[in-house]
Amino acid sequence: MRMKKPSIQSLSVIVPKNPFAPSSLKSKQHCMCALDVSKLMEWWPGTPHSPHRDREKVRAIQRALDWKRVAAIAAYLLQEEILDAPDRVNKYFKEIYQPRKHEPGREWPPKVKKVIGFQRSELPIFSNVLLHVNGAKIKDIDIKDEPGAANLIFDETDRNLNFSVIDGQHRINGAYLAICIRREKDTSARWEIPAQVFLDLDTAHDPPRKQAQIFIDVNFYQKKVDRSLVADLFPTARGLREPIDQKERAQDIGRRLMLETGPLVGMIQIPGIRYGIKNVIALATLNSAIEDVLDTMEKNDINGLEMQTEFLAQCLTAWFSASGRFESKARSKPMELTTQNVAYQGRILVSVLTLIPAMLLKLKENKVLLVSDKALEILTDWLKGVAERANLLEGGIFIGKDKFKERGYLGSGGIGRFRDSLWVAMADENRIANNTKPDEVSRLAEKNRGQVFSKLGK
Repeated sequence: MRMKKPSIQSLSVIVPKNPFAPSSLKSKQHCMCALDVSKLMEWWPGTPHSPHRDREKVRAIQRALDWKRVAAIAAYLLQEEILDAPDRVNKYFKEIYQPRKHEPGREWPPKVKKVIGFQRSELPIFSNVLLHVNGAKIKDIDIKDEPGAANLIFDETDRNLNFSVIDGQHRINGAYLAICIRREKDTSARWEIPAQVFLDLDTAHDPPRKQAQIFIDVNFYQKKVDRSLVADLFPTARGLREPIDQKERAQDIGRRLMLETGPLVGMIQIPGIRYGIKNVIALATLNSAIEDVLDTMEKNDINGLEMQTEFLAQCLTAWFSASGRFESKARSKPMELTTQNVAYQGRILVSVLTLIPAMLLKLKENKVLLVSDKALEILTDWLKGVAERANLLEGGIFIGKDKFKERGYLGSGGIGRFRDSLWVAMADENRIANNTKPDEVSRLAEKNRGQVFSKLGK
């Protein structure tokens, strides 16, 4: 058999000190570096003959790939939609992942949407991936005042070379798909991704025990940061520039409602740091609800950050007044909601904010300024009528937590049932009978939504 000519790779790396590593791992080396993603795809699953392609290596530690996530990462990096996504995934990955004929339990090509959207970003990037390598060595470089400088050296044709991914398979595959698509227009495009590389934690032919433990530590024990904890950082990160999409505008409005304007100032929750008041909507939940109604607001002449914030503050004030559960802010000690007050909960306020189109229509039919004392009065009376027709008020007070749960508004499907009840009751003639079936409520709600959007469109 003809031997392949060695192809020695020498990559500049940094070898960091780790005082927290257990004594049993002190001798194990690891380094920080940047790796060309196209070369990594050759070294990891392997090219057909160099050193060897083995799908089992890809699946040794990582779970089955979520191809929707891979495509979404690629679109994010490209900052553009990916068209004909199934064809492109098949084109660039079939030689790597396509299973043997009749291999049980595998499907190729994977099912992904034809068009993959993206999340806008000024600096599309991701954190370092974690890799494991057998068949390589680290050689220190003696450079004055540069402790830790070294080279990672290996022969990429050596059959004993074994790259595996401990954490980051979706980022690597997403980056590879992105660079392949970029090369359709720019053949010279290349990208190096940040990586932390561990050498010989597990021997080449033994079970990847230590790699598996690292995967568990990173993905199971280390909790992801709460979305609300970073939501108010978006305006800070953006600086003086205008928001690039509705998601960023929603972050701005949510931050103002949390800190400056309206009935929820100081109350909105950021669970990660225990900011706000228990049982009040979380900032990330509020921002998502705001984002859903921004297009409708803009199409109906509610433009600009100030006016949009004031309008939403007005709608929230009207809701709390109508519910009879408006909690006073005149307090000398930290505020707490009464245990039966659910009017401030996320599922409630998200559902109320879906009524924004109906509120706009109501104000336009009354020919009043959209943000004004008169508008607040009209919305308060109207929302009180909605709550009454939906059988949500008892003695003018929004039903308590126990009855709210009893009616099936908590748990699976509860938020949908509650939202539909509001949309049915928004029409003056529709009071929901106690024996009305859920399917009928859903049908009437969809009918009313259609009528509202149709009238607003006109």
